[in-house]
Amino acid sequence: MRIAVCDDDERCLNDESVMIAETAAELGLECDVLRFRAPSELIACGEKFDIVFLDVEMEEMSGIEAAEAIHEKSGGTYIFFVTNHEGYMDEALNKHAFRFWVKPINRQRLAYGMESAVREMNSVEKYLKVSVEGKPSRIPMTDIIYACAKNKITSIVTVNGELEVREPFKNVLPRLCADFFCKSHASYCVNMNYVIRYDKENVICRSGGREYTAYMSKRCYGEFSRRFISWAGDHV
Repeated sequence: MRIAVCDDDERCLNDESVMIAETAAELGLECDVLRFRAPSELIACGEKFDIVFLDVEMEEMSGIEAAEAIHEKSGGTYIFFVTNHEGYMDEALNKHAFRFWVKPINRQRLAYGMESAVREMNSVEKYLKVSVEGKPSRIPMTDIIYACAKNKITSIVTVNGELEVREPFKNVLPRLCADFFCKSHASYCVNMNYVIRYDKENVICRSGGREYTAYMSKRCYGEFSRRFISWAGDHV
């Protein structure tokens, strides 16, 4: 497992990195912990991390902006925000936060959060297996923004573009089994990691600086809202 810690306060960076490495060892996790003083260094390094710990308030770029850039490059990264102020919580939860903590990090909370992340990594079916243009294909679940019915086929909208799967939506839907997927409409299933807002007519998702719109039905609104609030709450 590869873990990144990014904080422009050198003391916090060192203390958190040591605690994370110690906690990982106590949990029996083999991992490399890399330290970054600036978000630009983290983003530019080009490596894919399983978990990233981000300070929210940094001079060069906020942790929330950095999280957006990381998520665009690698949707499967688990983001832990660490900050001095709770006021950023709502914004952070809209930027793919797995956890949001106020400094200093509580060791017990850290252990539980890391265990939860690893459990989720191991339990999630990582790929949607479908046929695209007559060829077997595996689409990373974390790359899927939403799926929808399009006549008798299914459109899969991903961070890398749109794919057409020549199967009915009702056949594809049960295979979107990760807990971050939720139906917003009889013909739409949305990845909650990308949701930035929703109302009784639409769900707005964002990736790569671009917004995507999925339909919301009155019938699905209540359950979607309940699921989204519960899902977001579990990640605080």
